[in-house]
Amino acid sequence: MRIILDVMGGDNPPEEFVKGAYLAVKKYKEKITLVGDEKIISDALRDLRAPSAPFDIIDAPDFVSMEDDPMSITGAHAGSSMAVSLRELSSGGGDAVVSAGNTGALFTGATLIEHRVRGVRRAALALVIPFKNPILLLDCGANVSVTPEYLVQFAYLGKIYMERILGVDSPRVALLNNGAETHKGTPTVVEANKLLSDDENINFVGNIEGKDVPFGECDVVVTDGFTGNVFLKTCEGMSNFMMARLTEKFFGGVSGKISAMLKKNDVSRVAKMFDAKEYGGAPFLGLAKPVIKAHGNSDARAVCAAIGQARKYVETNIIDEIASCADIFSKMKFAPISKRERTENE
Repeated sequence: MRIILDVMGGDNPPEEFVKGAYLAVKKYKEKITLVGDEKIISDALRDLRAPSAPFDIIDAPDFVSMEDDPMSITGAHAGSSMAVSLRELSSGGGDAVVSAGNTGALFTGATLIEHRVRGVRRAALALVIPFKNPILLLDCGANVSVTPEYLVQFAYLGKIYMERILGVDSPRVALLNNGAETHKGTPTVVEANKLLSDDENINFVGNIEGKDVPFGECDVVVTDGFTGNVFLKTCEGMSNFMMARLTEKFFGGVSGKISAMLKKNDVSRVAKMFDAKEYGGAPFLGLAKPVIKAHGNSDARAVCAAIGQARKYVETNIIDEIASCADIFSKMKFAPISKRERTENE
C-alpha cells in the first residue's frame, strides 16, 4: 500500500508533516509519497536521520493557502502540492491521499480530479466524535447547502462507514435538528425525515437535538455541512473549555497539587478522549478513491494518525460497499442533474 501525503497544507511547518510520515512508516510499515517542496522534505528527512527507502518525493513547492478560493486548485494553484497529490492518486500512483490543507479546495479538487462513486451526488466530510459512544457526524464542512435526497445519501454513507470501520451492527441514524418532533426544522429536514422514515435499509431513529448527541442516542448524525461544522467547532470549544477548568481545579493551589497526585491519570485520559490528534482526520465519503482531510493544526502525531486512518479506509473496502448501493441511489428522485455535476461525476 502507498499513501500520498501533501506536506504543504495546514498550519504547521512542512517539517512536522515529514516527521509524522516517518512515525507512520515505523508504525505501519507502508510506503509513503511526500508531495511538496523537495528541498524542505529532503532536509527534514536528513534531520530525522530517516532512511529514504520508504519514501518517494514529488517536488511541488506551491500550495493552496487557507484564504485561497477553492476553485484555485484547478487554476492558479493547479501545480500545488494538493493538486499534484490528487492527480497522483487519480493516475494510480497511490492508494489514498492525506492533506491538512484548505477544506474547500481539497473537496473541490477531489471531486473534479478523482470524481465520486457512481450514483453519489455529493461526497460528505465525515468525522468520528468521541462521545459516550463514538458518533459519526456528516456532513461536517463540505456541503453548505443540501437537498433532502443528499441527506438520505449521507445516511447511507454514514451507515456503511460505521459498519466497516467501527463494527457497529445496524447503526442508528438521526437527523440533527432543533427539535425531536417530525414537523420541526427546515423544509429540507422535514422532507428528509419522511424519506428516511420510509427507507427500510436505514435504521432511522428520528430527529435529534444538539444537546442529546453526546449521550449515545444514535451512532450517525446527518446534517448539512454548515450546521455540522458549527456543531463540531462548538463541541471542540466546549471540550477545550472544560479541560481548562478541570486542569485549573485539579492542579491549582496546594489542595489542587495534592488532588493532582490522585487525579492526574484520570484527567489525562479525559484529555486524550477529546484530542483531535488521536483521530487524525476525516474522510470524504462518496469519492471514488480515499481522500482524508487532516486537522488544520495537525502535528506529527496527528499526521501519523491520519495516515493510519487512510490505511484502514483502504483495507476495509468501504468504497466498494458504497458502489454496491448504486441501484438504490438511482431510484432516488433527485432534481435534474446539472451539466457541471454530470461532468464532475464522469
